[in-house]
Amino acid sequence: MTAETFQAWVAAGGAFLAGVLGLVKYFSYRSKRDRLASVGASFTATVEALASENETTRMAGAVLLRRFFRRKTEQGSAGTPYSAEAIEVIAGLLRESRSERLPETLQKVLADGLYYARDLSRADLQRCCLRRAYLGRKRGDKDVLDLSEADLFEADLSGASLRGVKAVETTFYRARLVETVLAEADLTKADFRAAVLTKADFGAALIGGARFSGAEDIPADVAALLDGELTAPAKAVVPEKRPR
Repeated sequence: MTAETFQAWVAAGGAFLAGVLGLVKYFSYRSKRDRLASVGASFTATVEALASENETTRMAGAVLLRRFFRRKTEQGSAGTPYSAEAIEVIAGLLRESRSERLPETLQKVLADGLYYARDLSRADLQRCCLRRAYLGRKRGDKDVLDLSEADLFEADLSGASLRGVKAVETTFYRARLVETVLAEADLTKADFRAAVLTKADFGAALIGGARFSGAEDIPADVAALLDGELTAPAKAVVPEKRPR
């Protein structure tokens, strides 16, 4: 084979490979676009289910919303493109529940669904009803829910579990945290001003720089660590509660 023939074959092979790669990219683009369209249609149908007057249909919609946070589901197969929207829908419904009183079971299913988002940093959860929600660390979790810089102004977290969560610089201003579990959480520089903390559990929580001025019923183990302005010193850790 002459050098000229060899070069011709190389050029032809290069052109063929370029064409194949182009087709792969094209069909990959079409495939992703089709998946996005499918996820979008599924999201719309789920939101419509939540607006139904049938309680069973609404419950099903609340459960299905969780699938938009998971990459291993059909709804998350395109990279969870609707996760932010799912958080907004849940937050909106939980705000409505403060005035319209959603059925308690539906409220809890929606609130528990936020656990699956895993990243709620900077989320707007103002005035949300999160009563009895389980957002804390579960056995086998590889990571924890991130609530850093989230806004929970006037949210109701009574009886909720935030055990082990990351809530750095999170706003709990005027929030209701009656019997809320905050044990082992990272609450560094969190804002608990004017919050209601009756029987809240802060055992082993990191509270360095957290502010508690104006808060009601500050637990004794937390109050013992605060300065004159009711701010926790840097690196302050609440003593771990011993089982009785």
